[in-house]
Amino acid sequence: MSEQQPASSIAEAAETLLAAIREREPALRAFAHLDDEAVRRAAHGLDAAGAEGLALRGLPVGIKDLIDTDDLPTEYGSAIYRGHRPRRDAAVVRLLRAAGALLVGKTVTTEFALFQAGPTRHPLDPGRTPGGSSSGSAAAVAAGLLPVALGTQTAGSITRPASFCGIVGFKPTFGAIDRDGVLPVSGTLDTVGLLARDVAAAAAVFDVLRSDRSAPSEAEPAARPTIGFARPPEWDQAEQSTRDGIDELKRRLPDAGFDVQDVELPASFAGLVGAQNTIMEYEAARSLGPRCEGNWSLVSPRLTELLRRGASIPERDYRRALQLAHECRSELGTVFPHLDALLVPAARGEAPPAEDGTGDPVFCRAWTLLGCPTVSLPLLTGPSGLPVGIQLVGALHDDDRLLAVAARLERWHAGEA
Repeated sequence: MSEQQPASSIAEAAETLLAAIREREPALRAFAHLDDEAVRRAAHGLDAAGAEGLALRGLPVGIKDLIDTDDLPTEYGSAIYRGHRPRRDAAVVRLLRAAGALLVGKTVTTEFALFQAGPTRHPLDPGRTPGGSSSGSAAAVAAGLLPVALGTQTAGSITRPASFCGIVGFKPTFGAIDRDGVLPVSGTLDTVGLLARDVAAAAAVFDVLRSDRSAPSEAEPAARPTIGFARPPEWDQAEQSTRDGIDELKRRLPDAGFDVQDVELPASFAGLVGAQNTIMEYEAARSLGPRCEGNWSLVSPRLTELLRRGASIPERDYRRALQLAHECRSELGTVFPHLDALLVPAARGEAPPAEDGTGDPVFCRAWTLLGCPTVSLPLLTGPSGLPVGIQLVGALHDDDRLLAVAARLERWHAGEA
């Protein structure tokens, strides 16, 4: 079930996949760890077991190197953990194995899933960043090497790489997927999600990974889904081509079977980006700082500064940020009662040059803090011909409705292309 040519067995498909990785990986550098023989053994094992009823039988899946695996190193993008071998798989890895997925290596993450870039290159333009922190997962999917890969998001680490690389990025409702065995950066924010070639692949894996607290919803979007268009407080930070592209979508969607509605976000939302950053830095300093003690020579200057800044944040500022988030969540009911999804930018524009970093998560921070499910869809094209995503936002715990709306938009866009 890979992106390559169909094969009569999982083992044959795995050989085709590994050959494609060998061809692209020297330039792409999407994988932190890849054991060809382990992939072959797993593929032969799936063939031998039969197990036709397994939900993900033979589906190749990449695992972000922030997520523990007991058969491959897990280094969290940090020199401190070079060669680190966890004693057991993360909860999500156990679920994937049980569902028959073919796990294909560990994908590159930025340092501790924050902002110091790793070696991964953009698959369409190696001079640009693939985004972060789920850099390797996004690049591997965009290059056609994997149909889906795990990512995590604390600020914009799924949404932004998906937008830059032209793929689907799904961040579920906060807590919908078990984080056991995922390196904690910010307990208030960290969310496991998916980078995928299409919405269907993301939805299929989500159905396997979702926790008992996130039972499938029976809610379906209306025959004509209603999409709200909002200009978040950061709207003017989007590039003109992104703003123009979203305005054009608003004009075209009514003829494509969607109702559109202008939405004014509550005034209190203006403080969410700053609140998210305060919470992220405060909590990261306390979760990652102790891991770095005695090893600061192995920590990048950028991360060192972030952790020192976070350690200096007064607790009253942290508590104030948490309170704002709580108040804004209570106001979400005024945003979503008549909407199937809200549409906002996923990123400022095209992927920036690699030397400028992994891009700005400004359009993701608020929704990560609120815990809303989001889907990034590659519906726009920037001035250099590179993909630019839009971000669909759903109501809390309404992941299924959001995915259904995203799938309809995806089908419409494929027909338009």
